[in-house]
Amino acid sequence: MTATTKLRSTSGGLDADDAIATPRRRRGARLALAVSGLAVAGGLAWTTLGSDAGPPAGSAVNDRVATAIAVVGRRDLVDREDVEGTLSYAGEKTIGAATRGTLTRVRAEGATVRRGQSIYSIDAQAVAYVMYGQVPMYRTLQAGIANGSDVRQLERNLVALGYDPYDAVEVDSRWDSATTAAVIRWQKDRGMTRDGVVEPGDVVFGDGPIRVGEHEAAVGDAVGAGTPVAVVSSHRRVVIVQLAASRQAQVRRGQRVRVTLPDGSQVAGRVTRVGRVATAGKDGAEATVELRVALLGKRARRVRLDRAPVTVSIAANTAQGVLAVPVTALVAIGDGRYGVEVQGAGGVRRLVAVTTGAFADGYVEIDGVAPGARVVVPR
Repeated sequence: MTATTKLRSTSGGLDADDAIATPRRRRGARLALAVSGLAVAGGLAWTTLGSDAGPPAGSAVNDRVATAIAVVGRRDLVDREDVEGTLSYAGEKTIGAATRGTLTRVRAEGATVRRGQSIYSIDAQAVAYVMYGQVPMYRTLQAGIANGSDVRQLERNLVALGYDPYDAVEVDSRWDSATTAAVIRWQKDRGMTRDGVVEPGDVVFGDGPIRVGEHEAAVGDAVGAGTPVAVVSSHRRVVIVQLAASRQAQVRRGQRVRVTLPDGSQVAGRVTRVGRVATAGKDGAEATVELRVALLGKRARRVRLDRAPVTVSIAANTAQGVLAVPVTALVAIGDGRYGVEVQGAGGVRRLVAVTTGAFADGYVEIDGVAPGARVVVPR
């Protein structure tokens, strides 16, 4: 398991834009290695340091390295743990053939099908027309059926598509003669049998335009009623994570996360579902629960990848309002201790020993200098 971190500045100073992926149990060793490298690059000569000890007045610790100044400020350091996930689309389902025959057309993989358009054809007859709504097509819709929200949903779509020219349809849960008349107009327009009956295979309801995914059958295939034809979904991007069941309590619905895409770019995400039923792991692996994360913002809508591996960074611990500096400001001073080079009035610099704490996004919590102090960092 690795950990990444997020930083939010509440005062002046340098900002870190890129996350640093870090094994949580090796943070101290990694920090020491990074600081030792800076010490060598800067040609540092001091190996021990008291609280106020340092180089002679006016001297610079990093004489051989181009430097900049960072202001010590209070920040929230968020420790994150990384989990692996798979990029997908919300509402994925497989649609089957409406009837027996030969598949003569199917929309291309990745195609968008909007209201009133069909997804595929059997024996040259278009079927699986897209309409918008949350209720799946679970029964035959016709005169005499019990009232239901699916009737209201169908009526709303028929009106939106222009099949109620006389404003006779009352969009409610009851099927009446005006509903039948609107269905027959739709069937006539689409070259279907004009019987006023809508079979489950005639319509596919979705919460908006439908995206066609992987084909399950090819044009020219002989299909029977119910034979899988294609996977369809909404256009909303989601990430599916198989989360260790022991960590379920650490994640909540609505929690913000950060998602790193295969190209290294990052987008914001929000947890939309935390599974309650654990799935047993294979070969002794820990049981998991399914975690779903919705991608947010305009950048998420431009992501075209499907079934691609991604990394989801979940907040584990937060150090709020701590004094922090860029980790590159730290100087190794021996015996596992660190200091920072503080620049005072007139550009005079001195080394000051500090105690380190939380580490996040290239920043580190410190104690030993006051807020607003100006510390030296490599450019």
